[in-house]
Order: sequence, then structure tokens, then C-alpha cells
Amino acid sequence: MKKLISYAVVLLAAISLAGCGTQKDASVDLNGDWTIMELTGLDETVSLEGNFFQFDSEEGLFFAYLGCNNIAGKYLFEDPSLTFSDIARTEMACDNMNSEELFCYLIEQVALCSVTEEGFLQLKSAEEEVLITIKKVEEVEEVEIVVEEQTEEPVEEQTETPAENQ
Repeated sequence: MKKLISYAVVLLAAISLAGCGTQKDASVDLNGDWTIMELTGLDETVSLEGNFFQFDSEEGLFFAYLGCNNIAGKYLFEDPSLTFSDIARTEMACDNMNSEELFCYLIEQVALCSVTEEGFLQLKSAEEEVLITIKKVEEVEEVEIVVEEQTEEPVEEQTETPAENQ
């Protein structure tokens, strides 16, 4: 009976820990390439296609591109706290810069982050409002290509010259 109660307690503890629905306790690896999936407040007709977001955890830098200008700056991550600073961007003028303008505004408001069950990283305000949702780019498995050296057979030299056309 004691054994059954012990199993029940362990099972209840496991269920209560797993029942949170988030992976907050899991360590978040920011380093690498991400795709921006959603910007809160962006008109649904504006495409985010071709964007990227990159964290360089070794240097504490981030880089982003939303179709026009390059955006870069510093970040500090102490899970769940995430802040961005020294944000700079190139100054090209493009037709539709709505997503870029909104991104630059939102990134300055980020104070926290969390990972969803689907694996998205949500960048949140201090009030825990989701501002930006990004998804890690799956790394492509490197494939080794082996090229075999082909040996050429010696070509015999022509000793006859072709007949001239008359």
C-alpha cells in the first residue's frame, strides 16, 4: 500500500509540473537564426515574407531584416528577462516600411520572453503582452558530397591532317 501511495504522489507531482502548458523552466537557446512570425499590431495584409532575426549569443548582439533595412543592436538575456539596447538600422527608403517601423518600436518594449508549446519564442512587454513572435529556423543537416576523381584515358594524337575543301 505504501508503494502505491508513493507512486501516486510521484504521478501527481509530475502531472502538476507538466500541467503549466509552457516550457518556462526549460532553458531557452536564443543563439541562431529565427523567422519573425507575428508583430502585434501589424495589418494582416502586410507580408513578413523574407524576414530574419538572428541572435549571436557569443557577442550579445542581434540582427534583423524585414525587407528593407538591416537592424542590429545588443541584447541581454537572463531567462525569462530579455532586453534590447543600442538599436541601429540602415536608412534606405522603401515602399512599405510599416513592418520595420513597428518592429523597431516593439523591440524597444521587450522585457520578457517565453517559449510556447509549439516552440515559438514570444517576446513580451513587462506586462506580459506578446509583442513579437519568432520561430527558430531548423538547421539543415549537412550532407557530405564525395566526388570521385575520374581518370582520363590518354587521347591519341592525330597525325593526319584533314583534307582541304576544294
